[in-house]
Amino acid sequence: MLIAVGLCLTFIAALLFAFPPTTLQQAELRLYDHMLSGRASPARTAVPVLVGVDEESLRAYGQWPWPRYRLAMLVERLQRLGAEVIALDFLMPEPDRSSPEVIQVERQRDLDHRPAALPSTFPDSNSQRLSAAIGHGATTLGYYLDFSDANETTTARSSLASPARMAFVSAPGSTDAWPKPKGIIRSLPVLTAAASAEGFVNSKHDIDGTLRRVPLLMTYEEKIQPSLSLSALMLAAKDQVASLHGNEVESALQWGNRQIPLDSAGNLLLDFRSGQTAFPYFSARSILADELAPRSLQGKIVLVGAWATGLGDSHLTPSGRVLHGLEIHATVIDNILGDTFIVQPGWGKGAELLAILLLGIGSTLLLSRAGYVVSLVAIVLATVSCYWSARLLLTAQGLYLSPFLPIATLITITSILGLLKYGIEARKLQHRTLDLLDAQDTVIISMSALAEIRDRDTGNHILRTQRYVEILARQLSKLKKYAYLDETSIQLLGKSAPLHDIGKVGIPDSILQKPGKLTADEFEIMKTHTLIGAQAIARILIGTEHPEKHEFLSFAQQMIISHHEWWDGCGYPYGLRGEEIPLAGRLMALADVYDASVSQRSYKSGLSHEQVREEILRKSGSQFDPDIVDAFVAKNEEFLETSQLISGGSKHGASFSIIPNLAQQSKI
Repeated sequence: MLIAVGLCLTFIAALLFAFPPTTLQQAELRLYDHMLSGRASPARTAVPVLVGVDEESLRAYGQWPWPRYRLAMLVERLQRLGAEVIALDFLMPEPDRSSPEVIQVERQRDLDHRPAALPSTFPDSNSQRLSAAIGHGATTLGYYLDFSDANETTTARSSLASPARMAFVSAPGSTDAWPKPKGIIRSLPVLTAAASAEGFVNSKHDIDGTLRRVPLLMTYEEKIQPSLSLSALMLAAKDQVASLHGNEVESALQWGNRQIPLDSAGNLLLDFRSGQTAFPYFSARSILADELAPRSLQGKIVLVGAWATGLGDSHLTPSGRVLHGLEIHATVIDNILGDTFIVQPGWGKGAELLAILLLGIGSTLLLSRAGYVVSLVAIVLATVSCYWSARLLLTAQGLYLSPFLPIATLITITSILGLLKYGIEARKLQHRTLDLLDAQDTVIISMSALAEIRDRDTGNHILRTQRYVEILARQLSKLKKYAYLDETSIQLLGKSAPLHDIGKVGIPDSILQKPGKLTADEFEIMKTHTLIGAQAIARILIGTEHPEKHEFLSFAQQMIISHHEWWDGCGYPYGLRGEEIPLAGRLMALADVYDASVSQRSYKSGLSHEQVREEILRKSGSQFDPDIVDAFVAKNEEFLETSQLISGGSKHGASFSIIPNLAQQSKI
């Protein structure tokens, strides 16, 4: 059964691997982030430089978007500072509304009450000024590929031409698994015509809202298009031809002597740089104010975009830091130039599935055969090894193989099979315990029979008194005073009952089997059976260490020595009174006398239940504990049922009769 359950759990783990639910994917991503935190950040390249429209710039030049003549001034100053490539990370799909021509047209439109949208080809001077600035150097513009079913007012299909020298060669079918955009949002034609290249600015967040990978390539109109960062990087290089090769599982972009690993959708898994200022940063205000030294950006790829908090271009990363879009582009450029990549190989999925199957089957066989401690130690070592191996591959080699499901499989199988194994063993132990208890009860009855076999009276007195004691104890437990009587104590009291007259083995046969009334001397000898039995149990108690056995024997000893004591102190052997008498003895006192009174003996006939009940009530507070008498009255019907159900002559007698003439009929 253990093997069947373990194999079933392994199969379920394999299914979860093939069809992972959202919660599992999120947990796997969190584990990836935790492992990634141990990866040392390699030295960054000095090529990407960030220029942000930050709070300082907005305070100096007003709200965003700025007039395009100011953006033209920003581009011109960056060119004078020696920027090799300028990448503009913002969209400009409409005419500049701050341009004089646009203001005039919109004013006339509002006065004539003829609302109409300005055409994208409207000749506003600000856009033309920016177009001229863009055309003076290597500049790439950002655009957005739209995958939604947006209407034509926000997303328009238009041809997207790559620069003449920038080309991507791919094998047939290598891009079939890539997402297909439905539209594109570009800047004005007057701007795109002047730009050296364009690149998409789409980002890709995982299901938990964290950015771990970005699309490096996408297809639009059956052509492979680069991202803004890759476009800027290729503009700065002499080699602008790259080839894509791969399959539906993984692919790679071969560019010169660099091989850039991509996943099946054309995404690059980012290797983030640590530190608050991972890349050189300048405020747009400082550029416009000419605060940088001449040629200080020589040979740099300058990324220009939003930086102020309110502009919304920010992304949560695995470390928990929030990075601006410009930093994401710079990270892509830095990873490619530094040749530092995190690779999730295509064969990795097969390796993860194989690990799940091997670890699942191995742990199942181990848990089903070896001891639980040995199995647990082995599985803990396997779990730790699995995690640290994956962590070491990621941190040292940049190779990502997820250990989440293999570890989860180990933990799940260990927990469930461990509980199941525990349940099986507990069931076996329960059966063995029940067998031992049955054997113990048999031994107790046999010990009692040693005394009874010498008595000519026969019957089921042992079984009846045992049942009477349990009935009384269970009824007493309902009282606050006796709340300590739990089920275990009640059962132990019942098991002690058969031993109450075991001391009779030490009474001579001439007295024990005498058919008539005992003399005073004989009666004194008969009374010693309580001491004889108690001494025998005391010798056993000395060598008993088990708590439950010790408690049972203690109950038995108390019952043996005190079941002939009276509540008012007139009993024997010590003349104890009230609660000085142990509870076990007080219970047996009533149970023993009741059974002796209603049972038929060779020397007397039994009394009716009603007669005995009335006499017990009369002796409440003298011979019997009033609380126990109350318990008897509450459950006297059960006493009657027990006496009738377990019929037969009694093997024991009561030493003091509670019926007026019982002293003439009873030996004890």
